[in-house]
Amino acid sequence: MAGRTARLVLLAGAAALASGSQGDREPVYRDCLLRCEERNCSGGALKHFRSRQPIYMSLAGWTCRDDCKYECMWVTVGLYLREGHEVPQFHGKWPFSRFLCFQEPASAVASFLNGLANLVMLCRYRTSVPASSPMYPTCVVFAWVSLNAWFWSTVFHTRDTDLTEKMDYFCASSVILHSVYLCCVRTVGLQRPAVASAVRALLLLMLTAHVSYLSLVRFDYGYNMAVNVAMGLVNAAWWLAWCLRNQRLPHVHKCVAVVLLLQGLSLLELLDFPPLFWVLDAHAIWHISTIPVHVLFFSFLEDDSLYLLKESEGKVKLD
Repeated sequence: MAGRTARLVLLAGAAALASGSQGDREPVYRDCLLRCEERNCSGGALKHFRSRQPIYMSLAGWTCRDDCKYECMWVTVGLYLREGHEVPQFHGKWPFSRFLCFQEPASAVASFLNGLANLVMLCRYRTSVPASSPMYPTCVVFAWVSLNAWFWSTVFHTRDTDLTEKMDYFCASSVILHSVYLCCVRTVGLQRPAVASAVRALLLLMLTAHVSYLSLVRFDYGYNMAVNVAMGLVNAAWWLAWCLRNQRLPHVHKCVAVVLLLQGLSLLELLDFPPLFWVLDAHAIWHISTIPVHVLFFSFLEDDSLYLLKESEGKVKLD
């Protein structure tokens, strides 16, 4: 839901600095990188590097230059710490201790666990809710869209490249827009399918235009952030308005809790500090904290779908 918006805010802010941060502007970092590349990344030295590079690193796309950046980053961090300065950022990111091929281990694992939680709840939903429930198709598609987004989030935090960054951004946008559509179907579309179809077409057009602009014209981080924050707020407000009008439903409190929790937990993204133990930063903590929220939201969808099914069957009997 709207919780993915908060993540986009932090990513957009970091990416805006990616062209140059304090750490990678340091002469010591630049000199170290130049010497490392000259020494290791050409001719026989490059062949030697490739021969000793673990297969999982090469499969993840780690190059000799990437290794030099990593080593020189820690050289620069060590110098800052010895001289009593605060830890700098590099290319818009805090320095993380790499584990195997994972560039940001805690965020990668947390993204994977979010995806796993979505998968488990999808299986539970499909087991518990008959396909004849009015919301069944929309909820199942939402689960797959979310799974896809968490897959690319895991890939992005494992290996940050232009492709993985774009896929992470675009898939996060798709989750936000599909949550808006999910809310539209639940609040309006069941009674007025034509309205839901029109909103679906509009949202698909918006996503296509959004991705096309960022891919073909300019990858504008500020624009991307503004669009996703706006849609996330619309999504949250729409769900809360529906909850207020349907307080009699015994499961509506779950939806309220999800919306409020996601908005509250998004404040974690405002915390910006060097990673604890060079692994755990505010972004990773936010990812970890959203895992039970996804479970709660799918529990709400399950209860609501069963309620709608019972209600529709009751109407059929009356007819």
